Amino acid sequence: MNGDQVTARVEGTSADLVADALALGVKATARMVTSWVEEGLLANPEPRKTSAHGSDPRVFPPEQRELFTKLLEARERSPLGRVPQRSLVRVVLYLWLIDDTVVLTPQARRAWRTHARATGRVTAAKRSETARAVVDQLAHPLASLKQRRAAQLVLEEGERTGRIDLERLTSVLTELYSPWPALPGSPRIERAQPGPFGPVTVQHHIAMWKAKQQTITRLRHEEIDESALDRVRAVHRPMWADYEARRPILAAGTGAFAATFAEPTTLEGRAIEAVDAFVGTLAGELGLIEAASHAAEAVRIRQTR
Repeated sequence: MNGDQVTARVEGTSADLVADALALGVKATARMVTSWVEEGLLANPEPRKTSAHGSDPRVFPPEQRELFTKLLEARERSPLGRVPQRSLVRVVLYLWLIDDTVVLTPQARRAWRTHARATGRVTAAKRSETARAVVDQLAHPLASLKQRRAAQLVLEEGERTGRIDLERLTSVLTELYSPWPALPGSPRIERAQPGPFGPVTVQHHIAMWKAKQQTITRLRHEEIDESALDRVRAVHRPMWADYEARRPILAAGTGAFAATFAEPTTLEGRAIEAVDAFVGTLAGELGLIEAASHAAEAVRIRQTR
């Protein structure tokens, strides 16, 4: 699937979608179609009344029928033995972010719930890999193995539990970021990494993690309504377009963050990036980043006294 608008075909019932799957050589059932609707991979089928005394089976619009086929094809092309459902959900959310005709917001809201529920459900090895990557990004060259290990353990625990302990996280990441003792009678001198939009402190990273975690929790419980999702998407699109225009220059720069601006080469990579970016925009529009920034700074001040 290439992320472009899907090709139109005729509407179809659940049975038609099952037949489409079988024609591709993919086993499918009506229960599977219902499950995909519940998870936001498909929209709710629409009623089609044909007489005063009854209705035909509900039908999926042409775009949804094509979406079903394209998702199945993408799943079958994957070299993985089994494609995680969260990968397909991210593609659906990516389509919602870039197009208004295929995935509508009621479906996207369910897809966001499914995405949020899957967030953090990874193996211990994957949590360790993610935490290690964060440590490598943030660690000062003088950070000791003990400081690196302490930070990794706290990060792994946060990934496993879905909870962020600001006191512990601030303590271990500050030592990782600025691994030198405070002089007697003086507060620790804390560094900031040079970033493309200004100096980046450890409190910035902590605040973003906290705000995104809170946003995921709200999405998981469907506490963000469709009008809010539509409003934030309208804010996000021009911001993302501006970022995309500036991206080549940012990626060509130097410094610790240059590599993070490299453009993904696969649809799944683009979907992962776009979904994560929208969560960040949503966190900002909900006021969660500002609140988390104040909380992170309060912890920093408390720990330097």
